[in-house]
Amino acid sequence: MQWAYRIRRKISAALLLAAIFVLVFVKNMVEEKYVSELGSSFASVYEDRLVVESYIYRLSDHLFRKKIMIDTCSSQATTEKVRSVIGGHNASIGKLIDDYEKTRLTESERRRFDDLKENVRQIAKNENVFFQSMERGSGGLQARALIGAYFNAATQNLTELSVIQVSEGKLLNDHSRKIVAGSSLLTRFEMGILIAIGLMILVLIFESTSVFAQSPGKEGLN
Repeated sequence: MQWAYRIRRKISAALLLAAIFVLVFVKNMVEEKYVSELGSSFASVYEDRLVVESYIYRLSDHLFRKKIMIDTCSSQATTEKVRSVIGGHNASIGKLIDDYEKTRLTESERRRFDDLKENVRQIAKNENVFFQSMERGSGGLQARALIGAYFNAATQNLTELSVIQVSEGKLLNDHSRKIVAGSSLLTRFEMGILIAIGLMILVLIFESTSVFAQSPGKEGLN
């Protein structure tokens, strides 16, 4: 009956090898998914949060510099120079807003971003009114007041957007931690299965040794 045992042992070994192959294959597939998700998460932290935070800082800086220039512009002689400098700030603001809009925006972020764009548009509109008033010698007090109001609203928008970056960054960090935990759990599960399979292989080896050790004795009895 040794031939039957050999066949059974070979079948068991083949099944164990198949189980190892399937386990390694599935683990590699799952880990590839985890690596892809982790890469996307880190990319989003950089591209959609850290870079956006720099956009917010620079937008705030450009708006503040414009506000200072409007507040200190008190004569027709300086109006043209101020208009030119503010035009440069507006060009930079437009580029930053375009770059910001290309990032991934949450629904809440989109609403505040749209509010920011409208307030920035109103600031630029009233700046033109202000310069026209200054050129006429009327002082532009009303336009200056409106610019201040829209500047405050835009600043609030930027503050809210900055808070969103921190919140979304935390969510991405938590998601990354879950991915790492899942990968670690999968690795421990794989180790457990491999240990179990190793023990089964040892049992097969010991059984095989025992059978072959008993065979000569039986042949002697015959």
